[in-house]
Amino acid sequence: MILQSVELVKKCPVCSSSSFSSFYTISHMPTHVGILWKDKNEALSCPRGDIELACCSDCGFISNIAFDPSMMEYTREYDNSLYFSKCYRDYTKSIAERLIKGHQLYKKRIIEIGSGKGDFLYLLCEMGNNYGVGFDPSGDENLYQQKSADRMTLVKDYFSKKYSHYYGDFICSRNVFEHVPDPLGFLKMLRAAVHGKHNTVFYFEVPNISLILKDLSVWDIIYEHCSYFGLTSLEKVFHASGFNTIKLSHGFEGQFISIEASPAKNIEKSFIQNQDTIKEFISLIKEFSYNCTMKLRWWDDTLRQIEQNNEKTVVWGAGGKSVSFLNILRSNNSIQYVVDINPRKQGCYVPGTGQRIILPEELTAYRPENVIIMNPVYQQEIRQQLDFLHLNPRVLLAL
Repeated sequence: MILQSVELVKKCPVCSSSSFSSFYTISHMPTHVGILWKDKNEALSCPRGDIELACCSDCGFISNIAFDPSMMEYTREYDNSLYFSKCYRDYTKSIAERLIKGHQLYKKRIIEIGSGKGDFLYLLCEMGNNYGVGFDPSGDENLYQQKSADRMTLVKDYFSKKYSHYYGDFICSRNVFEHVPDPLGFLKMLRAAVHGKHNTVFYFEVPNISLILKDLSVWDIIYEHCSYFGLTSLEKVFHASGFNTIKLSHGFEGQFISIEASPAKNIEKSFIQNQDTIKEFISLIKEFSYNCTMKLRWWDDTLRQIEQNNEKTVVWGAGGKSVSFLNILRSNNSIQYVVDINPRKQGCYVPGTGQRIILPEELTAYRPENVIIMNPVYQQEIRQQLDFLHLNPRVLLAL
């Protein structure tokens, strides 16, 4: 069911198809979800932007066509690390182990684009005795004083053509490609940077837009993410940039998808899209706007009822999902705190809505009646922490 007609916007930036139409909008959202606002008033007056998602019915690529790159800046204050969670650490360790073993990454040169604080790069260097260079303006080399630190370099800058002299046997990028407004141009730049070395392996991981659409995970739509991929569109953009696919994968209970690829010797090699998959994808698009409206209405009603009952309620997780949840829903007055296990976020404030971020231990004094878990993957880990704190609130999953 489509409640409103979609308007033809422009050509798809991945496959140049004219079948590129807008289907969902969210206005006035914080432009950054990882900035640690130390002052509540500054958090409330944070920069904002609009989101207008458009989808290509030929390759399935989705873009925020209202995105303004000039509003984005990633500095040392940006921190969206998930590595304080054992669940997430176990996941990333399993990826590192698989990649090192599968591509024989031992004493090799690793480049990570968008390395954040250097957590994944450290794993690759430590587990494979590799040498790594990470590019990220929010990097912090002071966090890594372990024995692998002498084999790691963090460059506080975006990767660009000026760094093409850096050579990597393995080039990876996790949860960064969705921040790139011109994914085709970016990959073409990377392919040119390897100077015809066809044995270089690339590994890119991004959020899975197919699962977001299927589960109506509107909380995963944030301003920073200007590009959204399913397996078909991810493989398509790599092929169009001159790469051959080695492997496509799902991970983290389907929340992420990844591609392993290598520079193609014959860039004219044909690419056969799975049209059945595209048709299923487009059918999800057609229902998304209406179904999300119904979901948001349910959550607004639920939060209003919680407020009327004077029930103390917290959101668990101060990442992108919670920022979207709190900013999209208007009935959030009952939520005073957001809980996060990242100690660097303690005492900071959520952009746009101003809830204070606290550590789990602080719940023993507050004793909430309700805990809203933003990501069900962490449900068991969170319940264990609540049990450890001798708390038994009602748990609501933000599904």
